[in-house]
Amino acid sequence: MLCIAESPADIASSANVFTFGNDYQWQVARPPVDSPQNQVDAISTDDPAGFGPAMPFALSLIEENNNLIIGLIPCAKSGSSITDWQKSPNDTTLYGSCLKRVRAASPMGTVSGILFFQGEADAIDPQRFPSLTPDAAAYAEKFATFAYNFRTDIGRADLPFVYAQLGQPSDLEGLPNWGDIQQQQENLQIPNRMMITPRDIPMDGIHFTADSYRVIGQRFADAMRFIDSGGAMTGQATGEAATPELSDGERLPTDP
Repeated sequence: MLCIAESPADIASSANVFTFGNDYQWQVARPPVDSPQNQVDAISTDDPAGFGPAMPFALSLIEENNNLIIGLIPCAKSGSSITDWQKSPNDTTLYGSCLKRVRAASPMGTVSGILFFQGEADAIDPQRFPSLTPDAAAYAEKFATFAYNFRTDIGRADLPFVYAQLGQPSDLEGLPNWGDIQQQQENLQIPNRMMITPRDIPMDGIHFTADSYRVIGQRFADAMRFIDSGGAMTGQATGEAATPELSDGERLPTDP
């Protein structure tokens, strides 16, 4: 997930929204939710951590239903490629670390949704940045494999999966595969999924602003509501201007 914006001073918190942090402790969620303080799994460290759509997502759901208790499980790593998210049981990998966190947090309820925002690293020129392991040619295949494996490993083959397409920066210098990644994201054949598209949302270079992330978080929430209401799970959510559900009405979204 591209979470590099500064946290806005006016972002709200809520007694109904918690984070299972990088320190493996539950706490009332406050930005940045991916804080590296007392980080356990070094593989996903983002220091400094930035503001992303997780809090706006949760607050949007609470605004509509204040009986919900939402738990966010952040697993994001800025600049990660889809190759970095391939199956591994080792907690020194992004996949293994995320899986371990979800299992550690799950005694509080059953995870029932995934939010995913990734793709920039796979759009870059592989000859210029080989260390980022971009793989535009196999992006869709690896994305679908990740979704299948993660759902299988947490025992929910039909787990709602909401992901964001790449935005649309004004300058694509050094990003020759940006359009290809966008197209593959749009054509992904994954059951029980919904894609949100932020291509109409303003960007600062190749990144989103804090205000943009508020809109993206709202669209994530709209998509999750649509899935929860029994809507079709293979569509797209765009918005105008702009994760998981427990048996007792709580939510524990995992947020890679």
